Amino acid sequence: MTSLRVLIVGGGTGGHISPGIALYEALKKKNADVVFLVSKNDLRFSYIKTLGDDLLLYGAPPFTKNIFKLPFFVLRFLFAYLKSKRILKRRGINTVVGMGGYVSAPMLLAAKRKGIAISLCEQNSVPGRVTRLFSKHAENIFSTFESTRDNLKYNEKYVYAGNPIRDNVFVQVSRDDAKEFFNLRHCSKVILAIGGSQGALKINQLIFGIKKAFPNEFKDVGIIWSTGDFSHAEYKKKVQEEIAEGSIFLSPFINDVGYAYRACDIAISRSGAGVMMELAAMGVPSILIPYPFAADDHQSKNADEFVAKGAALKISNEDATPERVGPVLIDLLESRMKLEKMSEYAFAAAKKNAGDDIAEKICRDFGFTAPAEQKESISEAEQTDRV
Repeated sequence: MTSLRVLIVGGGTGGHISPGIALYEALKKKNADVVFLVSKNDLRFSYIKTLGDDLLLYGAPPFTKNIFKLPFFVLRFLFAYLKSKRILKRRGINTVVGMGGYVSAPMLLAAKRKGIAISLCEQNSVPGRVTRLFSKHAENIFSTFESTRDNLKYNEKYVYAGNPIRDNVFVQVSRDDAKEFFNLRHCSKVILAIGGSQGALKINQLIFGIKKAFPNEFKDVGIIWSTGDFSHAEYKKKVQEEIAEGSIFLSPFINDVGYAYRACDIAISRSGAGVMMELAAMGVPSILIPYPFAADDHQSKNADEFVAKGAALKISNEDATPERVGPVLIDLLESRMKLEKMSEYAFAAAKKNAGDDIAEKICRDFGFTAPAEQKESISEAEQTDRV
C-alpha cells in the first residue's frame, strides 16, 4: 500500500484524548495520513488544537438513560452518524481506531456499516461500553492492562500493548532543572497532585488539608498542584490567605506535564489509565485515589493493577483524609529506599513504546511500510533512553 489513511476517534475526557494524540503522533512518524475526530465539546482541552487541519469535529452525544432526553440523543446521534459517513467517503479512510468514550460510537458504527476495518484501544482494566458494543466487529482490541483479556468476550482479538503516551511526556531534563521550571528548586522533595483532566475536588481538599494539618512536616516540601478549572480560583485564594509556609505551584492544568513528572518524588492522583501509564513510564511512585463513581468501578481495579506490582499505594476516596494520608505521605517521603523500589516497580509496569507498537501493528495489517529514512529515524528514537 502506497498510502494509509487512518481516522482516530475519541473524546469526552482527557483519558481518551491524550492517548489518541499519542497514537496520532506515532502514526505520523510512520508517514501515515492521520486525522483525529473529537466532539465539539472537547475543544475545552486546548492542547488538541495543536493538531491543526488534522483535527475534525462532530456533535456526538453522550449516552443517556433519561427517557425525556432520549429523542434528542437519537437525533444528535443520527446527525453525527451521517457526518461520519461523509467524512469516511471524502477522506478515503482505510481504517478507524476508536479510543473509547461515547464520542467514538457514531463514527465506529459508520465505519462498520461501510465495511471499513476498525480497531479499539481500551484504556481500563474493565472494558467500557463502546468497547463491549464494537468488540465483535474489531480487528484488534489494544489494551492497557493484561487483566482486560479476562473481561473481553472476544478475547482472541486482544493485544496487550499498553496505553499510547504523548511525546511531550518524555522530556530530556534534569530533576533540578525540572524543579526550577516550577520555582521549586529549593525544595527537598516535591509532590505532584493531579485529579485528572477536569480536576478532582477530593484531591484538592486533601492537599489543602494536609498543608493545614502538617505545616512543619511539609514546610520544605514543594507541591505541583493541578486543581482543574472549576476549583482553581477558590484554592488560589485559600492558599494565599491560609497557607503561610511552603512552596506551591498552583495551576488549573499542567501543560508541561513531562517537567512535572521529572520534578516530583511522588504523585497523588486519580487512577485513570492514562495518567497511571504516564507515571509508570517516568518511574513516578504514586498514591492512587480511585474515583468512586467511575463506570464499573474501573478506577479502583486500575489501581489494583499497580498495587499488585508494587508501583503504588491505593487509598479509597472515603479514606483520603489529611489525618490518614498525611502520615503515609510523610513516611514515604522520608524513606528513600521505599520510593526507589516503587519507582523501579513503576518502570517495570510501563509500556513506553505503546504508541509505536500499536501504529506498527496497524501499518502491518494493511501492508503499509514507511519510507526507509522514516524507519531509520524511528529506530534511533527507540534506542534513545527517554526516561
